[in-house]
Amino acid sequence: MKRVFVCSPYRGDVAANVVLARAACREVLRAGDAPFAPHLLYPEILDDADANERALGMEAGRRWLAMSHEVLVVGPVSAGMREEIATAEALGIPVRYAAPTETPRTPERSGFVEWLRGMLPGAWEDRAVLAALALLVVGFLLCPGR
Repeated sequence: MKRVFVCSPYRGDVAANVVLARAACREVLRAGDAPFAPHLLYPEILDDADANERALGMEAGRRWLAMSHEVLVVGPVSAGMREEIATAEALGIPVRYAAPTETPRTPERSGFVEWLRGMLPGAWEDRAVLAALALLVVGFLLCPGR
């Protein structure tokens, strides 16, 4: 199993770029390799808007890149991606460019859906518990005498 560093944009349309990075990771996994996309991890624990924290995340990503067997470039190349590509080339790590595809867009959401998302907890486990409770309540409403 090869370690594949997924190099794709993050800034700009962050939601669409996260969709793109996740799709690339999924394809790498389906091909039987192990992907790593630092921009799916580090912005969750570091503030990308803070220059020092962004630099820390970029350096940590380059450390993982150095241990990769291959770099997969997906999407339009940004300044941060150019740095990662240059690092890979300097280390002799093969750089492969994914075939261009339609750039994913952030899905449109209605006002009600946004309101509902704001009302529900973020973790899937919490949402699963709420869904089970909702089904239980609906069951009691539909079959009150049983």
